[in-house]
Amino acid sequence: MENLNPEADREREDLPDVGPRVRYLRRLNRLRLKDLAAAAGCSESLLSRIENSVVVPSLTTLHRIAKALSVNVAALMDPKEEAVCTIYGPNDRPRQPRVTDGGDGSTAEILTPFSEHRQLEGLLLEMPAGGPMCGPFQHDGEEVGYVLSGELELLIEGERHLVPTGYSFFFLSDRVHSYRAAGDENCRVVWINTPPTF
Repeated sequence: MENLNPEADREREDLPDVGPRVRYLRRLNRLRLKDLAAAAGCSESLLSRIENSVVVPSLTTLHRIAKALSVNVAALMDPKEEAVCTIYGPNDRPRQPRVTDGGDGSTAEILTPFSEHRQLEGLLLEMPAGGPMCGPFQHDGEEVGYVLSGELELLIEGERHLVPTGYSFFFLSDRVHSYRAAGDENCRVVWINTPPTF
């Protein structure tokens, strides 16, 4: 049968394969498939397809799985060993995939390699114009960010905030929060969390 979407397949080939690490951490935590699916708020069928690398999870789904496994997303994507200094080029930062399971369409490039002793994490987020809200999220810590391009819409405890290009933001992570690109332009944000919770 002819491949109707070769571009998506090429993108998929370049993505980190999170499925085996999800399965490994699930078994390490002695969780059944249905236990992790329930904790992550997704179906057993979807989780099975993720573990078997049939489906690439969305940013929101990956965040929920990581939270249910008590790790951050970088632990699933970039099991790099500690180094004195880690430098990522523009094309080799661990990246949350563009090919998703129907999520919000956001991508996240990981700026800080995973370590159980990490005190902060840095992300370069890109949200598509006209996309749905990413979230809601709620966890320990603090968050600060800087909008590189576009305009960010933050919804925190039900209060709407618009953050244009060149502006920064800060809030406590235990406040329920969601976000998306506002307007008709993609939004790119350098986003820092402490402690690592993403």
